[in-house]
Amino acid sequence: MKKSLFALAAVTAFAGAAQAQSSVTVYGILDVGYVGSNTKSTSNRGVQSKVQNSQFGSGSESTSRLGFKGTEDLGGGTSAFFTVEMALNPTSPELSGASTAKDSIQGTTNADGTFVNNRQSFVGVKQKGIGQFAIGRQYTGVFNAVGATNATQNNNITGSVLYPRTGVAGSGQESGTAFTLRASNAITFQSDSFAGFRANALYAMNNTNRTQTATAGGNTNWNGWGVGADYTWKKLYVTAQYQSFKTLDTFAVPGAATVYSGTSSVTSGVVVPTSGTISTASNLSDKQTYVGATYDFGILKAYAGWIGRKVQQDTAVAPIAAGEQVNRNAQQIGVRSFITPKVEAWGAIGTGKYKGAVGDATANFTGWQLGSNYLLSKRTNLYAIYGQTNTSSTSNTVGSAASNQYAVGVRHTF
Repeated sequence: MKKSLFALAAVTAFAGAAQAQSSVTVYGILDVGYVGSNTKSTSNRGVQSKVQNSQFGSGSESTSRLGFKGTEDLGGGTSAFFTVEMALNPTSPELSGASTAKDSIQGTTNADGTFVNNRQSFVGVKQKGIGQFAIGRQYTGVFNAVGATNATQNNNITGSVLYPRTGVAGSGQESGTAFTLRASNAITFQSDSFAGFRANALYAMNNTNRTQTATAGGNTNWNGWGVGADYTWKKLYVTAQYQSFKTLDTFAVPGAATVYSGTSSVTSGVVVPTSGTISTASNLSDKQTYVGATYDFGILKAYAGWIGRKVQQDTAVAPIAAGEQVNRNAQQIGVRSFITPKVEAWGAIGTGKYKGAVGDATANFTGWQLGSNYLLSKRTNLYAIYGQTNTSSTSNTVGSAASNQYAVGVRHTF
């Protein structure tokens, strides 16, 4: 009887230890509030445009999200980990992602939504003293570095030239013009910290080779790679990142004079088909560089960063000639500080230049942002943010443009 009790106790203890070695966490952010914006632009032909917007929206300070992450101790300093994270839209029927579903009478998106917005989903293995590998959809090295050295902490209000969120087309301040945020089909490596140094790398690949009976077939290939490093010494943090992506489409008839058998449009210097099929090679190179730093003075933390991006069409894609480039670079400084134990404030200002394709001249832009948090608790805060951008240009599309955006809301993390 005693032996049976001892055996049962041993099994119970072993099961408890095994459970303690694994963990799964549900986490998320809900960010909602009032958002307003004003945009003015004037083309070189004198055409003026003005747009005003106000709404109850979400994600001004942080994109709302729901995630699951976990770790498992494999023994010997080795562990497995995973993350699955989707975006949330708490003020919309499209709770996650987007949908074309509309109210048939009102013409608004008040009908049921669909789809799931995959922010991140990856699994990996970590070895203590070496580092970790992960495979899946992940943030790029540049995104992580900008987030660590941007005084606005990559919020979604205009004003940051390192992380632009809104802007007139061709102004250099549209969302996504500064760098690539995430990479799907990617494997990443991040080393442990050695004497303050830490390295990271990324390789992404999505290649398809197609053969068709009536055409020449061809490849539809996308791949990219990135390397970076950061260094921490006392209150100083410095990071440098580089990443390069390649898009190649040789489907159908490589080298043909015509690009699309249907119609096409130009978006941010890249030809995008609106109908028809690809009928020649499209060869796009995208190179992105970032350097940034922070220093904690105690009463405030200073931030500085520079970002550069060069996108080149290596093969002629009318109306873009081979070798035509889209260039953007920007620099920004900023500070964050706790004025009181419950009140945090920040400010950032930056400048930059943007050169579009097809003969566009350089657009010079500036941006600045002010914001504040009032901490109700460790997980809940109120916020107020205002940002503004201005662009002057002699391009064919944008003569001048100015945008401002403001938001007040509440953010809760769980």
